[in-house]
Amino acid sequence: MWQCDYGKEPFDMRLFVLLCARRLWVVLAGILAGLVLTGGIYYVKNVTLGGIIPYTMDSKYYLEYAVDPSDQQTASYFASYTWNDFLKTEDMVEKMLASLEIPMTAQELVDSFEAELVSDLRICYIHTTSEDAEKVKEIDRVAGEAIIAVGERQWELEEVSLLDRGTPHLATPDLRTLRACVLGAVLGFFFTLFGLGLWVMLEERVQVPGTLARRYAIPVAGYVSDRGMLSEELESQLDYLLRGKSDIAVTAVNGELDLGSITKALQPLKGQREYTAVPSLYQAPEAGDALRGREAVLLLVQADCDRGKTIEEILRQLGQLGVTVDAMILTQADRRLIRQHQGIGHRESGCAERG
Repeated sequence: MWQCDYGKEPFDMRLFVLLCARRLWVVLAGILAGLVLTGGIYYVKNVTLGGIIPYTMDSKYYLEYAVDPSDQQTASYFASYTWNDFLKTEDMVEKMLASLEIPMTAQELVDSFEAELVSDLRICYIHTTSEDAEKVKEIDRVAGEAIIAVGERQWELEEVSLLDRGTPHLATPDLRTLRACVLGAVLGFFFTLFGLGLWVMLEERVQVPGTLARRYAIPVAGYVSDRGMLSEELESQLDYLLRGKSDIAVTAVNGELDLGSITKALQPLKGQREYTAVPSLYQAPEAGDALRGREAVLLLVQADCDRGKTIEEILRQLGQLGVTVDAMILTQADRRLIRQHQGIGHRESGCAERG
């Protein structure tokens, strides 16, 4: 009695890798699609629709801190956050706006510059950004006046002096298109493998004899390749599985399978048996009567074609008709895939090298 439990069927990783290798174009297409999609979206968003590249400018000021007369220790250094608070107070912004030669709003001015302490707490950078080069120069000028004014106002500072002043130049955008493309390729590879794995599980197609035997618990005598070659073990397996039986019915899951050619190929095998082709139940529902009158029944399953549920349904119908399947044969099989899955070629070469 056949049985099937897909939930407990192990995932054949070796077979899956071999199938992926044979569908390498699908994997490569998935990688390319992920690369183009992710990289393209990133490029369009950050380059094509990234807006106008602004101008930027940096000025560097040296901060000389005073000594606290109470303990003769240098006053505590101001952090970047404190400097931005000093320079962006309401009264300081009003003074900068009054000094500007190019009109702008207070919010535009505040958003256009930033005070930064990169590594040395005694060196403050004024980083200015704007879409207009002249605005950048003006904002840098009034921000410089403001930081010097803060130095004159705060007792902690002895002196604030200009070390270096840059010139306006186009900002270099932080574009990571290459990283986006690499990420897209990795995601494309992952989702393609996931999709192939899901497809293999949902299709439930049989590629190798071992899967067929494990899934339905019915003996699999061997296979017939897509070129009509019989597997090496097929003759001896059939001789054992059909011992004492001479009138053998050969039927198939797929009604379009050429039963005549396979039956003809089985006829010369030892055992002096008569193999008779009987149409599939899908092709001829009345074929059950012809199958019941035979001593044994061989069921042909077409590799990479017959789906698991189709095979399951045929076995169910045969069981209800009182027909017992004695053995199965995998037809139209990929001989090279089966040998690779079994590791026959590698095993033979490895043994030869050790010998």
